[in-house]
Amino acid sequence: MALPDLTKAAVLEAINEFDEIGRDAFLTKYGFGKSRGYFLQHSDKRYDSKAIAGAAHGKLGRNFKALSAGDFSGGDRTVAKRFRELDFRVLEPSDIRHVGIPFEVGSLYHRQRAIHQVFGGQERGGIATPSGFPFVFLFTGESGQQFGYSDGWRPDGIFAYTGEGQSGDMEFVRGNRAIRDHLADGRDLLLFEATKTKGSYRYLGCFAFAGWETKDAIDREGESRKAIVFELIPVAEVGPAPEASEEEVYLKEKSLAELRALALAAAATPKFPSKESQRTYYARSIKVKAYVLRRANGICEACKKAAPFFRKDGSPYLEPHHIKRVADGGPDHPVSVGAVCPTCHRLIHHGAEGAGVNQQLEVYVAEVERKLSC
Repeated sequence: MALPDLTKAAVLEAINEFDEIGRDAFLTKYGFGKSRGYFLQHSDKRYDSKAIAGAAHGKLGRNFKALSAGDFSGGDRTVAKRFRELDFRVLEPSDIRHVGIPFEVGSLYHRQRAIHQVFGGQERGGIATPSGFPFVFLFTGESGQQFGYSDGWRPDGIFAYTGEGQSGDMEFVRGNRAIRDHLADGRDLLLFEATKTKGSYRYLGCFAFAGWETKDAIDREGESRKAIVFELIPVAEVGPAPEASEEEVYLKEKSLAELRALALAAAATPKFPSKESQRTYYARSIKVKAYVLRRANGICEACKKAAPFFRKDGSPYLEPHHIKRVADGGPDHPVSVGAVCPTCHRLIHHGAEGAGVNQQLEVYVAEVERKLSC
């Protein structure tokens, strides 16, 4: 393993090639996947750190060849460490909030190598809560059926996911609490489904907790118990705001104070099982959205400029942005949602200065909410 041989000149040469042929072609040429935890940042651009290191090794001279993904391991103690020694800036996994969700729907990932070695979290069981990341990893498969776990899609578009706990009644502790409270905790639920290949999981997407119910099931001792079944709704990482619904039109008649009260109530975690989780979830989301847009009063809460245009119903076009989470969906607490223009929204999610803009937005919204609560 020859990462210590890397020079700044070789790394810069690899970066130039990356820019010339593009990310996909570069990764394909050198046989690397997209980075999930560490990114090399140079001239306000982000680069897949391990791929750059492998390619750079082949640019050291005649007696050196490019390293393949299997020739060395990435991470803080290897690639990131060497890049820092060469005075490059490396974005750590804790910065992943502003890189986006590091998985592609439908793609396969090895649970230990691609998930836990990068992000940490419990390597056994169906729920992993890595420290320092805005994610809760959920793993589903056939192995849990012996303990009363039977997960899957329902006709109404809900994914039924059974909580953890192999003996006795399931309770809202540890992983189960993490799912129930993920919105309040500022985390997204990322769901993976086991394949027939050991250790390999297919990423199904980002989800949000919409409700729950209890079902009779058998535990590992063969005893009857109550199992928690979470009702999860798929959400987009970021997308355009839809046209106003009938519910939103009705909410327009409410005052700011009335909307704030409705939004605070909507952001509360459901305390009782619901048979109408999908409908109530979207109704709660609409109330939070209506309040946040009214609070902004047509002014982007990030750049403080007027909305760029008006919607067909005559209202200023701003988009709700979830400050703590990657996915922009769900009834977050109003203090965790800002109303921003499309430009600021994309800047926060994809721009090099996104983290700073998001932090400023968080401070501003917190101060506005503090004043409104007085």
